[in-house]
Amino acid sequence: MEKISIYIPVFNVERTIEEVLNSVSAQTIKFDEIIIINDCSNDRTIDLLKKFKNIKIITNNKNMGLSYCRNLGLKSSKNNFVASIDGDVVLDKNWLETVLTKLKENIAMCGGNMVEKNLENKFNKWRSVYYSQNWGDKNMQNPPFLFGCNTIQKKDIWSQVGGYDENFKTNGEDIDFCAKLRNKGFGT
Repeated sequence: MEKISIYIPVFNVERTIEEVLNSVSAQTIKFDEIIIINDCSNDRTIDLLKKFKNIKIITNNKNMGLSYCRNLGLKSSKNNFVASIDGDVVLDKNWLETVLTKLKENIAMCGGNMVEKNLENKFNKWRSVYYSQNWGDKNMQNPPFLFGCNTIQKKDIWSQVGGYDENFKTNGEDIDFCAKLRNKGFGT
């Protein structure tokens, strides 16, 4: 079985990071490597991360943005199969097992279904109504793009397409990256 890395880009996630890391640890298939990319958090995120063993923490000297953190996470991973979730995404215990079954020979990247939580937050509530971060409950091959909040991909293919465009600081990097994959003939 392939060894799998996971990286989590974080910025001020003190409210969610413990639950996120607990969900990563509770997977039915275990990650070989867990990497946190701290993008200059100024809340208690770092203090909370210190509670967890067997994680690698990389801290940026200044806030570099999401695409930079995604590239750094992939560059720093030691395995070819690399998963990524955002710092506020809690995984179902079967998430990795499920997405691995979909990552086939001709598929460069696949994503899971995300259910928006914390709906008392007005931004999450708006997103759940107007810009849901999933394509529904059915399996789709080659959707318009994959939502960057929870994916798995092959590092060698990420390298072939030139990684994420670091001009995307807060969002849109996932749409752009999926277009780069398609332009090179890779499926999602």
